[in-house]
Amino acid sequence: MATKSEMKRYASLKDRKARAESDLFIAEGRKIVTEGLRSGCPCENVFVRKGYLGGDEEMNRLLSGREMEVLDEQEFRKLSDTRNPQGILGIFDYRNLLVKDLAEDTIIALFDVADPRNMGTIIRSADWFGIREIVIGETCVDLFNDKVVRSTMGSIFHNRFHLASDLSSTLSALKPEYRIVTADIGGADYRKRRIGGKRVFVFSNEARGPSRDILEISDEIVTITGKGRAESLNVSCAAAIIMADIE
Repeated sequence: MATKSEMKRYASLKDRKARAESDLFIAEGRKIVTEGLRSGCPCENVFVRKGYLGGDEEMNRLLSGREMEVLDEQEFRKLSDTRNPQGILGIFDYRNLLVKDLAEDTIIALFDVADPRNMGTIIRSADWFGIREIVIGETCVDLFNDKVVRSTMGSIFHNRFHLASDLSSTLSALKPEYRIVTADIGGADYRKRRIGGKRVFVFSNEARGPSRDILEISDEIVTITGKGRAESLNVSCAAAIIMADIE
């Protein structure tokens, strides 16, 4: 059973600094916890709200033999960050979700993506389209923010992430082997880009766009042409459209 000190430490994981210091994050909800347990990502503990356990045979099987504790409503809400919690959350070690070296032929890189739901949706889309490696730029929202994790719907456990301390430098280091393709409103039609080879697709905050350094590094700048009056596409929508076209 978790001690009071451990429970306080788990509750602190709502804070970015605490996550960085402990290498732990909270994954909340049946779907996300299920994917985490299936993935083999180290799980330090699972907490369920009193009355949650029942006839869910798959969840019972996944929890069998694992550290698990039943909490009353008040104690569970100290860990939960949702308005209407489903009643289950896991404490996972994120270190095996991170990679130092990038090796896939197609990589996604994110610059200054501040909205956690946008980041989570991009991760989920990358998972759907089979793009496994994602570079997270230094000005992005924290990858293990609870809203990011929930928005991935479990895909955070299927992908691997490189946390860049300087995205421009990371992209420059990849250039001898990879072509840098950056999405920006002023680019050419994405459907006319060069096909094949190793590529890094860069997606940015839709309000501010990519930095000048990233634009200068880029081998191609692409956009999604529109016909209506909207100022721009949501970055997660734009990313999904372009990812769907990657051969």
